[in-house]
Amino acid sequence: MIARKNLIRMTVVIVILLFYILTDLILGYFLLKKDEIRISDPYYHHGLKPMSRRTAEWGGRKYRLITNSLGYKDSSNKDIAKKAGIKRIMFLGDSFTEGLGYDQDSTFTGIIASELKDKYEVLNGGITSYSPKLYLLRTENLINSGYEFDHIVIMLDISDIQDEVIYENFIPERKINLFKAADIKLSNISFSYSYFFRGIIKKLAHSRSGSGEDSILEQKISDRGLWTYDEKCFTEWGEKGLYAAEISMKKLSELCRNEKIKLTVTVYPWPEQIINDTVESKQVLFWKRFCVENNIDFIDLFPYFFGDECRECTIRRYFIEGDCHWNYNGHKLIAERILERIK
Repeated sequence: MIARKNLIRMTVVIVILLFYILTDLILGYFLLKKDEIRISDPYYHHGLKPMSRRTAEWGGRKYRLITNSLGYKDSSNKDIAKKAGIKRIMFLGDSFTEGLGYDQDSTFTGIIASELKDKYEVLNGGITSYSPKLYLLRTENLINSGYEFDHIVIMLDISDIQDEVIYENFIPERKINLFKAADIKLSNISFSYSYFFRGIIKKLAHSRSGSGEDSILEQKISDRGLWTYDEKCFTEWGEKGLYAAEISMKKLSELCRNEKIKLTVTVYPWPEQIINDTVESKQVLFWKRFCVENNIDFIDLFPYFFGDECRECTIRRYFIEGDCHWNYNGHKLIAERILERIK
């Protein structure tokens, strides 16, 4: 009789547990599905899920977010070979290069790819919230995996300087530990873990590895674009971010030099630089000097946004309304100016 009661209790517990797991996974599938294309990575922090597609939204616009086998935004789910049959250019950048709000074909990398389709394979390596440290890690990862490149173009964003500070304590792991593997997997499939329990395993992973994986959503440093024209902000964290970015870019330039890859660095303004800064911004002067000292090709796109006396008109012409990212006209302008240099 006692054994039978114990069996019934065990059966009830198992049924409840299975029901909880099933419910959790179903909620995770539907409620986490919108974010599943953006994934964590132990080596280069985060990226896009390879060979995926979904409808995304930014700035009131719905667009197709499609990735290739590298986890890069593309026009279709292409398989990217390690060796291209023609010359290969990879653009690395953050959300501006990824092209929030627009299909790949309408981004500046998509326009360039269409123009150079018979001469170059063009890859859009833009990932939201990337910075020089992650450009370096992503490039290292690809080269170590056997991928070859002829030309890499770094699209240095204003926010990259802040992001270098945010990623200061991130330590890349080639061999992922058990706790971090569980964290990455469960955060993508389990509703309850993602929203309620994630902090526990992250603390365990941190204590085991000694690393500090810090998400851009978890650390708040306000006013991402102020550092170029506000001396107080520059002193507080801008100078530190520039120093960290310079170290990362120096390592990346040495890597490209060793691999015989041409490297180009490009800078451009946000709307707030157009309003509050000058064409000779800290962003321009710093990276121009860096490129001269390290024999790197430099493209300064600031002048093309400062030509009109009506700066508000320039912003309306080239940027998504109420946002700092380019609209189609902005992407087209960037593509035209870069094509002039590539050709």
